[in-house]
Amino acid sequence: MLCLAIFSFNKQSVYQWDTNCVPLLADLFLYSYESKFLQNLVKSGEKTVAKSFNYTYRYIDGVLSLNNHKFGEYVNAIYPSELEIKDTTDYPCSASYLDLYLNYDTHDMLHLTLHDKCDNFNFSIVNFPFLCSNIPASPAYGIYVSQLVRYGRACSHYGDFLQRSKLLTIKLLTQGYCKPGLIRALKKFYGRHHNIVDKYVVTISQIILDIFDLP
Repeated sequence: MLCLAIFSFNKQSVYQWDTNCVPLLADLFLYSYESKFLQNLVKSGEKTVAKSFNYTYRYIDGVLSLNNHKFGEYVNAIYPSELEIKDTTDYPCSASYLDLYLNYDTHDMLHLTLHDKCDNFNFSIVNFPFLCSNIPASPAYGIYVSQLVRYGRACSHYGDFLQRSKLLTIKLLTQGYCKPGLIRALKKFYGRHHNIVDKYVVTISQIILDIFDLP
């Protein structure tokens, strides 16, 4: 059975100073320990253990490890003791990491979808411009295209892509965007980035029908 492991650092233990270069310094600081740990494994002849970290990734203070059942046993050996490290894995086969939710199915296939913390808020978030605001229409509709690109890259299944796209479409329509303009933007997205959604084996006509619930 394949597995996931998510670990995060206490930000106060990583970021000791309040300056713009702190994220870069923190990244280099943690990398120095990770590099030294792997080099020591190779030098001591434990190449199999070193290879088990092939699918281990870190974004500043968040660590994701795929298919390394013993990752938790090595954490304290990798990083210095003054860092506070917490296991934030939801389940062995599913977990959220950054803005993604990862899940292994019963056939050991990894599936991805978006994980947005804002979904749990009990109030609406204004994160896209209103069309009545003082911005050109073209960049405004370009936001629709950029978000569709993001959804297509992050979602393994068409159903997840469709759900996110419909929520975004409804939101933009309530903020003054017109349906014909959004459909044109959707066609532009498919024309320029169809390779992203080719995995769904769905035509642009069907995508338009599904997103806009057209008869």
